Amino acid sequence: MQPAIQQPGALLDRARADLGRPDASPQQLRSALAQIVPATEDLMAQVAVLQGQLERARTCPVTGLPTRSAWTTQAQDVLEAGPAAVLLIDLDAFKPVNDRFGHAAGDAVLAAVGARLTEWAAAEGAAAGRLGGDEFAVAIPDTPGLAARVAQLHTRLTAPVAHRELTLTVGASIGTARTAGLTLSAALKEADAEMYRVKGRGRRGRRSTRFAFPSVRRFADVLPFRKAAA
Repeated sequence: MQPAIQQPGALLDRARADLGRPDASPQQLRSALAQIVPATEDLMAQVAVLQGQLERARTCPVTGLPTRSAWTTQAQDVLEAGPAAVLLIDLDAFKPVNDRFGHAAGDAVLAAVGARLTEWAAAEGAAAGRLGGDEFAVAIPDTPGLAARVAQLHTRLTAPVAHRELTLTVGASIGTARTAGLTLSAALKEADAEMYRVKGRGRRGRRSTRFAFPSVRRFADVLPFRKAAA
């Protein structure tokens, strides 16, 4: 890769030197210009490749959402635009889906969550991203009716997900923190604490008696029970 980058640079340097010569003939000038065009095109193609790689690195390939670093930039823009709130979302009982049905089923749930979150955030003028694992974040303008809109988001995220012959449902715990007087980092910490209160446990505490398990319906699971009943 390095030689390919150096070659256009060397051609441009040589062409620049030829164009700067006061005694250069028209033929030499035409030759210098002829070298600049392909060298510039080569550099532009390399820049486009690097931009594509950067964009892919800043976008989660499963959910289509911005990754943490990309989301942080977008979230800062939301906070700077006016009163805002930060949501921290953790999917409940996501691990049992992976453990029982495999990563393809888990990816199907994540992809559905990403699509729903993207659609909701676009309508709300919010910035949504995947922080990692089954954890997501949103920066949203703090306008009247915020609690109702967050409840609507919860309903969307916990709707069933169809995957092959399965119907999967996971829960979602959402912590909300208004950012007035807070940095984005501080607001995320507050939202994190609130999210764990919603779950019914502290970060180091024991889980309460409220459990959330994936709701699964599969014909292969139901058939044996029907046969037994018959």
